[in-house]
Amino acid sequence: MSKKRILITGCSSGFGRVTAVELARRDWHVFGTVRKESDRESLLDEAMTHGYKENLTIVLCDITVSEQIAALVEQVKSTLQEDIAGDPLASEPELDVLLNNAGTAYAGPMELMQIDDLRAQFEINVVAQVAVTQALLPMLKAAHGTVINVSSLGGRVSTPVTGAYNASKFAIEAISDAWRIELAPFGVHVVLIEPGPSPTSIWQTSLQRSLERIGEHRDGPYRRLMTLSERAARRSTKQGFPPQLFADTVVKILTSRRPRARYAIPFSTTVQIVLRSLLPDRLWDYLVRRVARW
Repeated sequence: MSKKRILITGCSSGFGRVTAVELARRDWHVFGTVRKESDRESLLDEAMTHGYKENLTIVLCDITVSEQIAALVEQVKSTLQEDIAGDPLASEPELDVLLNNAGTAYAGPMELMQIDDLRAQFEINVVAQVAVTQALLPMLKAAHGTVINVSSLGGRVSTPVTGAYNASKFAIEAISDAWRIELAPFGVHVVLIEPGPSPTSIWQTSLQRSLERIGEHRDGPYRRLMTLSERAARRSTKQGFPPQLFADTVVKILTSRRPRARYAIPFSTTVQIVLRSLLPDRLWDYLVRRVARW
């Protein structure tokens, strides 16, 4: 088996796409999921231009749909089956890494959050991640592989207007802590990446969605918080650490003999996490409200 194999969810843009490209360039076999044919074609065209298209298998898959997850697993299995052909001792294809990267954000004050949106936030960011991992665990166990879950600074520090997103990432942190211990006897590592702000499309998409859902409340009691959040979302498309740092962090994890449980990126994210853990809740709340003038 000459190449290492990784499955990355959410490869249409941002962290997933950059990481898929980086690992394919490093001669990994990358299975990537996207939801649109146009994204699949775009990624394969880029790979062809740079000469590593043969290292990419891009699958159309909505990870919130169980039938599509099952089809994804079968495609991965059938592709990897060649690796164990003729080996009488091999009973399961091996998948070295799963990178649970797909996710989204629903923003808005919790009082105004539509319950269907709250359910969707957890369905995409939590339930679907668990479903994909469960489905692929036999192949990950066979390889003594690694599961990398993408959390966030928002998985350690909750802030106004992003409460639903924060809750979903807090959940991923808890699930990863449990899985890290549960899967240790099987030789499977579970690692969290906790990114801070980066110029990906997630918050711009969230902003557009929020304006559609709760735009009529923009002049209501939460006007100031919503205005500040809109500014922060627009700023995030231009500021923050480059997505390549995320891909480099994945490479660092995969080349480490004993990867850490958590990787916060960039360093400023670690500072904020530590600061939040040290400050009393009352003082933290005061500082957040003072900064937001709320």
